[in-house]
Amino acid sequence: MKKVLLTLPFLVSSHVYAAQCKVDLKNEIHLSGDKLEIHQVSGDTAIVDADNNVTIHGERIELNSEQKQAVSEYRESLNEYLPRAKQIAQDGLALANEIVDDVAESFGAPEAFEGVKTSMKEFYADVEARYYKNGDLILPADSFSSLADTWTEDLEKATALFNEEFITSAFGAMSEKMKQEGGLNLTEMANSMSELKERIENRIKEHQSEVEQQSEEFCDSLDDIAEQEQELHKKIPQLKDYQVFTI
Repeated sequence: MKKVLLTLPFLVSSHVYAAQCKVDLKNEIHLSGDKLEIHQVSGDTAIVDADNNVTIHGERIELNSEQKQAVSEYRESLNEYLPRAKQIAQDGLALANEIVDDVAESFGAPEAFEGVKTSMKEFYADVEARYYKNGDLILPADSFSSLADTWTEDLEKATALFNEEFITSAFGAMSEKMKQEGGLNLTEMANSMSELKERIENRIKEHQSEVEQQSEEFCDSLDDIAEQEQELHKKIPQLKDYQVFTI
């Protein structure tokens, strides 16, 4: 059994939460709300449309009501669960923005951290663009295997980006606030920066258990869908060559 570390990104400072997923993708999939495409390396495809019709290599497969129901449930499961990794990332970004807004408010400088928020938003948008094309989720074969290394690199870049821009903005906002209150005090600034770091870490810890639970539920759902797929192939043997999940 192949164990893959699928890193689900939630990042503020140097904190990363991950879940152990034990599945990978055998064939490339294209997923939208109303259609599923499974692509083999050879170029052959299996397509499930919004009406749960199955077309393999351009040929429509006749299905009975039981087979159509199985196809419908399988397509719906993929559409429900696979995009959850994106939602976990968006939740992490939302929390980062909440923390930044909280800090900005405490400094009385609401605009001071807009550059941080913009940079983080652009970073995650660039990462998301690798997997979404024209609104469709596209996951290549064996992509879960490579995600661990890819996300490690991405998270390191995001950490450096956040730290550099956040600390620069916080230092600037704090300096400006002290000037308005009578002048710079380096000792006070050092203490304030330490308190700021502690406050952020406490916010992250509060959210940690929720993110870990989301990650575990995501991995469990993949295991369930893989089993569901095996049952589907028993009912529609023509789809065996278009297996999505390997365990």
